[in-house]
Formats: sequence, C-alpha cells, structure tokens
Amino acid sequence: MADKQVKIKITSAVAIGGEIKRPGSVVTVAEEFAKNLLHRGRAELATGDAESASAEVDGDTKVKADADPKAKAPASK
Repeated sequence: MADKQVKIKITSAVAIGGEIKRPGSVVTVAEEFAKNLLHRGRAELATGDAESASAEVDGDTKVKADADPKAKAPASK
C-alpha cells in the first residue's frame, strides 16, 4: 500500500527532494514526513483558504484566484 500523501504549506525554508522550498510554498509529501515538518514548526496543514496569490504544488506553480469570492461582493441586507 502506498504512503498517504498530505498537502502542507511551508513556513520555513526546507529542502524536499533536493529542491529548496520557500515559505508560502504548498507541497504534497508523505504523511510521516509531513508530521515531522509540522512537529518542528517548518510547515502547517494546507487549506483551501490559501492566503498567497500563488502556490507551488508538486513543483508546478499555479496562480490562484481570490480564495474567498464573497470578500469582493457587497454585503446584501
């Protein structure tokens, strides 16, 4: 059975697969490695509410639209 993969957001620069991942990068790694980084304060769990305008996912850079589309809409009464 394959290792469970977890998506994390890097909070402190780390080397993953021979590449430096900078704070703000979102990567998918094996669960045990993710636990290690989370425990050491080097990462946090990634959520759908990414605050950055762009995120790196599995080595590909993907530009994300505003995470909260309601934020731009005027409040209805």
